Amino acid sequence: MGDVTDLTIRTNRAVAQSQRRQYDAVHCLLLPLNSDIVLLPNAAVAEVIPYSEPMTIEDAPDWLVGFINWRERRIPLVMFEAASDGKVGRIHRGCRIAVLNTLNGNNELPYIAMLMQGLPSLQIVRSNMIQYADRPTEQRQSIKAYVNLNGVAAIMPDIDELESRLLRIQH
Repeated sequence: MGDVTDLTIRTNRAVAQSQRRQYDAVHCLLLPLNSDIVLLPNAAVAEVIPYSEPMTIEDAPDWLVGFINWRERRIPLVMFEAASDGKVGRIHRGCRIAVLNTLNGNNELPYIAMLMQGLPSLQIVRSNMIQYADRPTEQRQSIKAYVNLNGVAAIMPDIDELESRLLRIQH
């Protein structure tokens, strides 16, 4: 029979392994767009809301659809595919809006709204489930990576870059 020190070491190892397993998976959302699917961690999405007609902006780029009011804030609404490659999609009754948290702590732009074509789906992502596609991200703006998640091709957006572009437009 082992002593208390041996039991403590084995218990600490078991706890460390258990904690490591908790972080092996990330809860994510797959957001359907017109022709792409965006993959984001759950924490990046503040809320998914029904589509509401945005306030339009004169002389705005095609990808900046307008502003929506959300929780007493004015949030820019973007069409991600148009922002990343210039392809302007369609807006229809089934659209939803994903309100995304920006991560730079900028009080001027704490949220960005992204137009979606339907409902998001929850996906628990483990490192063995995801493969990075060998596609150059420089060909499209605001894309951090292309991935394949269990046979589903998805895009990991560069929210920081999109935030920078929006801030340049607002000034």
